[in-house]
Amino acid sequence: MYRRHDRDPSADTEPNNQVDQNTHESTPVRPVKIDAPIIPLSIGVALLAGFLIGWFAFGYYSDNVEELPSLYDENQVQQIFENASRAVVEIRTIVQSGRRVAEGSGSGFFVDNEGHIITNNHVVDGATTINVRLYDGQVILAQTLGSSPQDDLALIKIDPSSVDNLTSLPLAESKSVTVGQLAIAIGSPFFNLNSISVGVVSGIGRSRPSNPGQRGGSRPIPNMVQTDAALNPGNSGGPLLNSSGEVIGVNSSVQVQSGMQIGVGFAIPSDTVISLLDELKVPVVYQRPWIGFAGDDIEDILLNRSRIATEAGIYVRGVCSRSPASLGGLRGDPVSLTTNLITGRGDIINGIDGNPVFTMSDLVLVLNDYEPGDPISLAIVRNGQPKNLTITLGSWRSDCIYLNQ
Repeated sequence: MYRRHDRDPSADTEPNNQVDQNTHESTPVRPVKIDAPIIPLSIGVALLAGFLIGWFAFGYYSDNVEELPSLYDENQVQQIFENASRAVVEIRTIVQSGRRVAEGSGSGFFVDNEGHIITNNHVVDGATTINVRLYDGQVILAQTLGSSPQDDLALIKIDPSSVDNLTSLPLAESKSVTVGQLAIAIGSPFFNLNSISVGVVSGIGRSRPSNPGQRGGSRPIPNMVQTDAALNPGNSGGPLLNSSGEVIGVNSSVQVQSGMQIGVGFAIPSDTVISLLDELKVPVVYQRPWIGFAGDDIEDILLNRSRIATEAGIYVRGVCSRSPASLGGLRGDPVSLTTNLITGRGDIINGIDGNPVFTMSDLVLVLNDYEPGDPISLAIVRNGQPKNLTITLGSWRSDCIYLNQ
C-alpha cells in the first residue's frame, strides 16, 4: 500500500549552509567542479567494463550450456517422425441421419501392408462416409471393419493398391512400458496433418471410461498409458510411439477439468490392440463380457466408510435388471444410486475364479480373458460373511435399468 510521507516543518528551518561558529555567519558551500574531459572518459570506461563483463558471462554461459544434456535427442526424434509419419493418416467422417449431416475427424495408422488402419471407435462410430488422408495429401475412401466400443478401438481398411510404398507401424508390448521413457504422438490435431508432439510416459496402469456419461454405466479401459505429450482434438486414434518408433498405445482421451484440457493424455495400450486385431478384421461389433452392476472401488469411497467392511474390493451400488448379476443373486445398495449414500448393505466383490480383484480395473482385466456365455465364480462379502456366486457372463449392454431405482 502506498503511504504519503509528510515533511516535518521543522526540517525546513535547518540551514542548508555550513555555519562558522566563531562568526555565526553563513559560509556558502562551494560546488565540486568537474572538468569536461572527465565525463566522456568515465562513460567510455563504464562501457568497456560492461562489454568485458558481458563477454566473459556469455563465454561462461555458453560453455556450461554445451555441457547440459538436451531434453531428448533431436536427431532421433526427427528420424522417428520421418519413418513413422508415412504410416499415420488423417481420418475425416460424415455422419448422416435423415437431413442432419455431421462431420468429424481423427487420426489412425497402418498396422500392416494390407491397408488395415487402427483408430478409435469414437472417431468412426456411426460414420456413413470415411475418407483417409495420407501423409502426401492423397485422399482415399475407407470402409469400416470390426470395432470394440468397450475398448474404444476400430479397424478400417483402404485398397492397398491405391498407395505407393505403403508403410505400417510395428506394435510394441505395452506391458514393458516404463514411466519416464520417451513418448511421441503423431496425428492431425485441428486438421493439421502429421503434427508431432514429444513428451514422456507419465504413468502406466491407468483406467479411463470407454463411453463416459452413458446412462447404463461405462466400462473402464484398463492399463492405459498416460503421457504429457500434447494431445488435442484430431489426435484421437493416432499412435503413441516409443524411442524405437514402435506403437505403445493408441491416443484416445485427455483429462478435462472445468471444461479445460489440462495436459494429461491417455492411450489405449498396444497389448489390447494386439489381442483384438484378428477379431477386428471381421466386420462385426466385438462385445466384451458383462456382469451387469454399478460399483465403486472401496478405496475411493469417502462417505460413511465406517459402515463398509474393511475388506478391499468393489462395492456394489446397483444391479441391472435381467442381467447376469441379478440372475446370479448379486445384491446392490438399496439407496446408494438415488441418494449417493453408502449404507453398507451392498455386496463387496473381491475375486473371480480365485483371482483377487480390488478395483473395477482389476475386474475388467480378469474379465477380458473370458467370453460372453462363460461361467465364473464370483467371490463376494455379504454382511461381513464370504460367499460365492455362480454367474454366467453376458454380452456388454449399455441400456441398464437398475433394480433399486
